[in-house]
Amino acid sequence: MMKEKSGLNAASIAGLMFLAFVLLVLRRPDIVTHAQPWAEDGRVWMAGIYNNGFWSSLFLPQNGYFQTISRLTYGVALWFGLSHAALVANVIAIFIRCCFVGLLLSRRMDFIGIKYRIAIALYFILMPNVAEGFVNITNVHWYLSIYLLAVVMANDAESIKAKAHDFAVLVISGLSGPFVVFIAPCLIIKRIYQRGGIINAIKGINTFDVVMAVCCIIQLWAILTTSGATRIDAPLGYSFGLLADIVACRIIYGSFLPYNLAREMAAHGNVNIILLIALCAALFFAFVKYNWRIKCLILFPALMIGFALKSPVIAIGQPQWPLIFETESGERYFYVTNIALACLAIAATYSLSKFRNIALAAGFMVFLIFVPAHFRLPSLPESGYSQDVKAFDARSSGETVSIRILPPGWNMKLLKK
Repeated sequence: MMKEKSGLNAASIAGLMFLAFVLLVLRRPDIVTHAQPWAEDGRVWMAGIYNNGFWSSLFLPQNGYFQTISRLTYGVALWFGLSHAALVANVIAIFIRCCFVGLLLSRRMDFIGIKYRIAIALYFILMPNVAEGFVNITNVHWYLSIYLLAVVMANDAESIKAKAHDFAVLVISGLSGPFVVFIAPCLIIKRIYQRGGIINAIKGINTFDVVMAVCCIIQLWAILTTSGATRIDAPLGYSFGLLADIVACRIIYGSFLPYNLAREMAAHGNVNIILLIALCAALFFAFVKYNWRIKCLILFPALMIGFALKSPVIAIGQPQWPLIFETESGERYFYVTNIALACLAIAATYSLSKFRNIALAAGFMVFLIFVPAHFRLPSLPESGYSQDVKAFDARSSGETVSIRILPPGWNMKLLKK
């Protein structure tokens, strides 16, 4: 792919992970200075564990699949008390993103030149259109899916520490959303290429392969047996033209530009159809021509966005696709596609031979021009969570109390112990 064997030592990687943590906090400081639970963070994860206990909540599916990372996080966060639980959860969510950066910069990914990995890491930290899930545990499974894909794409783990890391990411990510179902084909492609054919891939099945298969079975079982009862059924309002509008606005332009500018760029329907066809043709060509890592970087986002657009949940009772195009709602559905498209764009600069460094620098300079417009995210509104928690502490045991959380209008009900 980009064979430039260069890397950073452990101290440098740790320093850059810390810098990533700082930059992520600076994008929305109130996630640590005034942390508040967001949506299911409070109503499902925190309330479920507080009211029913950690173990009885851990193995319950939500919205049609298991979301283990959210329950694990609030199981830990509640050790620090209700008033600090949201802060601890947010710190864990940021830390997970920083661990992805650490893997990206490590020698496990040295099939990519270090300057390209730094460019990808900077994009990951600075990318636009992330306000909806920035930063909370409810949406961290989208980032965990990219993390797991990176583990699949990385050089095979050799040390016990690296293998433990890979299995931890596999189990936590695999049981924290349906995405492992779409990453499994990427692992299959990797094994076929690595082991020299389908038969050898089957003969060489190892523990990592088996664990991923088990995670897939568990999530598929949850999807098939619980999704109909837990997911909201809403009209899509779909059309091919609207699909082209969404892809142009939210993926092609939205990967690099803030939503308002991307929406203006995507105002021409006929151009959007041409862009959609051109993107599909380019991705098909790259999938056929290039190595298994490029195939994985194309296949997983394609499967994921297809699943996401089949049953998005934006607003109850309204057609969903028009809302995705006309509003900033649903940003979470495009985190994976946008990171993948940025990685592919950065990878494409390598094919320019002697002009690759100029192309990489020029592309990133253009991207940085727009960063000030979307770097600082607006502070979240005051929900009343802190005041309600203080009042809750004074309530009598056995009382059920409603505590306000974000977004506005949401609350969670806790049974005072």
